[in-house]
Amino acid sequence: MGHIPPSARNLGIALLIACWSSAAYGAAQCSKTSYGEARALMTNRLLGTGYSRNQTSFLMRNADLRISKLRGATLNDRAKPCRIDSARAYVLGCVNDQLFPLKGSKASLDATRQASFWGKTHLAGRELLFIGSFNACLGAAKQALFRG
Repeated sequence: MGHIPPSARNLGIALLIACWSSAAYGAAQCSKTSYGEARALMTNRLLGTGYSRNQTSFLMRNADLRISKLRGATLNDRAKPCRIDSARAYVLGCVNDQLFPLKGSKASLDATRQASFWGKTHLAGRELLFIGSFNACLGAAKQALFRG
């Protein structure tokens, strides 16, 4: 993270804190949408807010990879009635709720920064925001919906 400007780093840290606290609060609720629906909504939202097709494909492919590792057998007792599809959809719903209220940022979301995440070494600010939101929401879901 040494190559990320302090303003971008501070924004990322603030986003992670906000996401973690609100995600942990709501994580025990079942998602009203399926994972497929949540994925389609997220893809359309990314494309509609300035993410390129390449960025969207990269982010969703890696989100799918990480979300697919969540297993129904590890759901805790509170989350079992929701089932695994709901828990997986919750992660993307959380990202949507946390990422898109951020409007009017003075930092360029298209500027590329040298940062290594998900097998890529140069990421745009908007990619870093998505990855930070995603990781916070995935962590909150794991804590609230899954055992151990």
